[in-house]
Amino acid sequence: MLPRTPHTDLQVISGAATTENYLEMQKKQGRLYLAKFLNLLEKQDKTGKFLEIGPGPGYQTVQVANRIKNSMIVALEPSADMIKVASEFAQSQKMNGRITYVQGIVEDEVLMASLGRFDLIYSTFSLHHWQEPIKAFANLYKALKPGGTLVIYDFIRHWSTYYLPLHKGLKESLRAAYTVKELQEMFNVVSINTCEVKNQLPMLQILIKK
Repeated sequence: MLPRTPHTDLQVISGAATTENYLEMQKKQGRLYLAKFLNLLEKQDKTGKFLEIGPGPGYQTVQVANRIKNSMIVALEPSADMIKVASEFAQSQKMNGRITYVQGIVEDEVLMASLGRFDLIYSTFSLHHWQEPIKAFANLYKALKPGGTLVIYDFIRHWSTYYLPLHKGLKESLRAAYTVKELQEMFNVVSINTCEVKNQLPMLQILIKK
């Protein structure tokens, strides 16, 4: 198996221009690359209190809120600049009161515990950035209510994509992604037994139920 090349930092995207450009990119391309994920989320048939990990500039958060009307979303994001852009976007989409942004990382056990418990937790394209994924999964599992579901959608590391002539950011993400076997080993460490990991090249889909 090709070796994993981790990201060397938290990949916190900052700067007003950069974060605003990120949102504009998502507005143009989000329907395409988020379609399968949003359909998967709807199939979980969950309402109530949601937690999103890594919302970025907030485009995805608003799409989830629009699709699942009976939901209140807490979105955990490490970048203060992303939170500013996301909050303004949510306000422009009349999401006041339904979306709350919190600055921090998923590996922070104290912060995660302070957020409470959730009916649905989800994340897209952030798993490969996590610096301590075992700790993160342990925190996320604790944050699920009984009967709750965790949905993770990310890249998968595979020889067929490893050497493709892609732009630097995407290439680094594919090389920092995990294999199904690596994830299953992590789940064994934190005693997560009710899980389903699917290889859907170039994507990886994880469903964990509590």
